[in-house]
Amino acid sequence: MAGGVGERFWPYSRKVRPKQLLKIFSNKSFLEETIERISPLIPRERMFIITNDVIGRAIRAEIPDFPGENIIYEPVGKNTAACIALAEVVTTARFGNPTMVVLTSDHIIRNKEAFLRNIEACCLFAEENEGLVTIGITPTRPETGFGYIEAGEIEKRTPGGVIHRIRKFCEKPGKEQAEKYLETGNFYWNSGMFFWKNSVVRAALNKFLPDMMKGMERYRKSLGTGEEQIVLENVFQEIKSVSIDYGIMEKSDNIYMLRAEFDWDDMGTWNALERHFPKDQKDNLLIGRGLLIDTEGSLIYNAQEGESPFVATYGLKDVLIVVSHDVIMICPKSRAAKLKDLVGEIRKNGLDQYL
Repeated sequence: MAGGVGERFWPYSRKVRPKQLLKIFSNKSFLEETIERISPLIPRERMFIITNDVIGRAIRAEIPDFPGENIIYEPVGKNTAACIALAEVVTTARFGNPTMVVLTSDHIIRNKEAFLRNIEACCLFAEENEGLVTIGITPTRPETGFGYIEAGEIEKRTPGGVIHRIRKFCEKPGKEQAEKYLETGNFYWNSGMFFWKNSVVRAALNKFLPDMMKGMERYRKSLGTGEEQIVLENVFQEIKSVSIDYGIMEKSDNIYMLRAEFDWDDMGTWNALERHFPKDQKDNLLIGRGLLIDTEGSLIYNAQEGESPFVATYGLKDVLIVVSHDVIMICPKSRAAKLKDLVGEIRKNGLDQYL
């Protein structure tokens, strides 16, 4: 799934260069890393990227060797349930009843061997048990930015990992609740990765989101008629925006979770960089050119391509500064998760050239 712009990484993330195409940790983008990470299990001819037309052009320019026919374009973003329902239609038409692996394009994953082992175990379990499977991440801190999964009894121990039944999905908690989840020991971060046979997820979508699937069936019947794009646009205008978690996972009873054996992080906000780069003695993180004087607990990202201005700070505390080629964004670090609000105000003021 690669359709979002990543507004919480503005101004480095833009319409024509969304977060999944940013190169923050290496000379490869998040999306390229995701493709390479799964390649030992799934060949590129069986990989699909779901995005939109604007981002799709940028993806094709960035990854020219990716099969163009495997890039699926949503007419408009309608959250993850619609994205996955569309993927089901397209991949069923191509391959019959395959096992689908759903990944997002902005995760940081270490220990790739364990990742592949866990992915394969999820696929095998999903095939054998007609289940809806996800991966839970053992929490290392009382994180309020992630959703949680409450794990139930162990369903199966496999060479590729331990699989639990899921008791319930939990929304992003407050600090106190997150601390309780951490203490309890049977709550896991929701990774947003999913595994199921196409027939199984289609049955769940039909059961819990019948109106959405009526539209998708119209699209399925249109394939090969030359009317596909018109039908798809009409369908996406009609259907509701709902997440796959809320749409089917929270309502189903054949849901399972494998405990991850790899290191994982979701690059949700700029503050996530502090977990992956070393900070100075005053708890600052500076990436790129700059000098921090009498500054504490701040994050400065000044690693844009090409000519970059020099950033000097003096007497600041807990501040986030991001420099792009035409925008300098400054806010308290505590507001990093709310950058969507700032982007919304810029849009309201007709400053789309900076989006």
